[in-house]
Amino acid sequence: MTSQATAYKKPLSKPAAGGVFLLLWAIAIVAWSLSHLATNPHVGAFIVDVGIVAASLGFAALFLRTLPALRSAAWLALVAVVLFLVGDLLHITGLVYLLRILGPFLAMLTPIFKIGDTIRIFN
Repeated sequence: MTSQATAYKKPLSKPAAGGVFLLLWAIAIVAWSLSHLATNPHVGAFIVDVGIVAASLGFAALFLRTLPALRSAAWLALVAVVLFLVGDLLHITGLVYLLRILGPFLAMLTPIFKIGDTIRIFN
């Protein structure tokens, strides 16, 4: 008997990761294209921020290995959308800019951690 329990995690196939990437980038491009139609500038900024989150999650999906890792990344993206909603509508500029930098930065770290295979961000 070992000290660590081994749990089987369902792998994320390359076609599924590519499909998630394309879907989320399409959502991001549509959000960025339609954000100027919002009459309230803060709502328009929120739509742009949702596009940033979708693009970041789509990029990270290409480098995640398992479905639980993708699920964790999706939960973090949902938290980011809620924080963007709070920050944009309550005019908390520091929070909004922090999230605008942190989201893409964590997404760009995902391939580095996959290559390193010693530190993992989402699993």
